[in-house]
Amino acid sequence: MAVKIKVTAMLMMMAAAVAVPAAAQVQTTPRFSVSFDAGADVALSGDVHGGGTGTVLGLPTTVQARSYGDIYGAPFTWAASFGYRFAENTEFRTRVFQTMGTAENVQVGDVATLPLFAQFDDYKALGVDFGVRQYYGSGGVQPFAGASIGFVSVDEINGTFTVPAASVVLSDVPMYGQSTVLTFAFSGGVFIPLGKNFGIQGGVDFRWIDNLDPVDGLAGTGLEPINDKSRRWSMPVTVGAVIRF
Repeated sequence: MAVKIKVTAMLMMMAAAVAVPAAAQVQTTPRFSVSFDAGADVALSGDVHGGGTGTVLGLPTTVQARSYGDIYGAPFTWAASFGYRFAENTEFRTRVFQTMGTAENVQVGDVATLPLFAQFDDYKALGVDFGVRQYYGSGGVQPFAGASIGFVSVDEINGTFTVPAASVVLSDVPMYGQSTVLTFAFSGGVFIPLGKNFGIQGGVDFRWIDNLDPVDGLAGTGLEPINDKSRRWSMPVTVGAVIRF
């Protein structure tokens, strides 16, 4: 009987010795994270301006639609995020992001058969969103998927229109006022842990941004509607570092 009691006591002590480190490990698993990412924002759909016909300086004018990709290419984008793991593989995230693109001087139409060019202001947008990310697996490569919603503030955009063959210049024509609009995104990628508190990640977002606030800088020309619909889809592709604590 005494031997049985001693054996039972030893088993309980061993179980406690195993349980304490395991509990400590759970409690010390990093729940918070900060990450810094950078990359390119690839345009998928949406136009800086649409197409139309009208009259400029008393001459028949035709404008063709030009996409964000036509005007701005693939702008630089960066993001800083804060995360909190409220479940083993599920993380709440808040993110600040910025996109900056320089416009190309492109032909956008013609005035009385003479080429019409436009040079728009740089695209500058600063946003914040909130979302959830789900990780899959716990190995050396951990895929993830997520969704977020928030707001983005885009600086005003003016355009300078020129007809070089006729030495005509229309400077700083207002196109969009400063706009704060809705945005949401679906995301996916992989996280690669390089230690308990550090890792790298690569991801792709599919981001939607609502219409900017149009300004009738072309009032009286018949081309007023070309900036009415500017909402768009883009695909920010980024890589970055993650610190967990």
